[in-house]
Amino acid sequence: MSARNGELQMISVERGASFSSKGIKSGRSREHNRNGTLRRQRRRRRMLKQILVCILGIFLVAVIGICFVINWFTKITPAIGKTEIAEIEEMVKSEHYPEELLEMLEQNEETADFVKDYANREDYQGKEIDLSKDFETGSVPLLMQWDKRWGYDFYGDSMIGLAGCGPTCMTMAYLYYTEDATMNPRKMAEFAQNSGYHTQEGTSWDFWTGGAAELGLSGEMISLTEAAMQSVLDTGGLLVCSMSPGDFTTKGHFILIRGYDEDGFFVNDPNRKANSEKQWDYETLSSQIKNLWGIYKL
Repeated sequence: MSARNGELQMISVERGASFSSKGIKSGRSREHNRNGTLRRQRRRRRMLKQILVCILGIFLVAVIGICFVINWFTKITPAIGKTEIAEIEEMVKSEHYPEELLEMLEQNEETADFVKDYANREDYQGKEIDLSKDFETGSVPLLMQWDKRWGYDFYGDSMIGLAGCGPTCMTMAYLYYTEDATMNPRKMAEFAQNSGYHTQEGTSWDFWTGGAAELGLSGEMISLTEAAMQSVLDTGGLLVCSMSPGDFTTKGHFILIRGYDEDGFFVNDPNRKANSEKQWDYETLSSQIKNLWGIYKL
């Protein structure tokens, strides 16, 4: 009996040792698996961070590239310093430039180079103008009345740069519809003046109906409602607005509207590029519009 009991005790000890050994191995295995899982998770997190950093870098490079391209191709006028503006103002005063040029500069810093080069105006007056690179098919070109290629030329008893917003707007519409690059604001101003569409007050409102017809276009006065304006644009027309003093100038002014979306209307202001680079809601425009025309291609 004793021997038997001893034998049983030995078997029991061996089994206990075996179970204990298996438990240790199992515990080590679980610990090893857990450590492996943590290492894999850390590697995945590092890889994810690296991927996100790469994506962010590519995005920033793309944004910078897009901004550069936009700035290059649209030829946005760089901001001019206050010191340079002050120097030009002093030059204008000392050289006895027309007082209107000083007012022009004070109201619109974009015209600084035009005002500064007034002394050299004969280098531009009457010279050949090529607009073939100023517009592309399907787009309404943005032209400035104070562009030195024509801004110093006469319009009535003033200059196109000061008073030629009407002929410049009509030129933009004409180029859009006809793609005739031989027309430019100087020729358009000559046409308006020789055809009786220039008065002491500036460009006559008849220019947008009778003048448009003589140019092979069609113009009609429309009601000042948002629906009427959108209807003209929806049917492929353009809008010309006679503006009261306000956001665009301190005097009367003409602007062209080329389109719209849910954020507002797209404006071509022949006097200020900055106004043409943003959208305008109907309420802001309508409170300043004196009269309104739709311009179409026949």
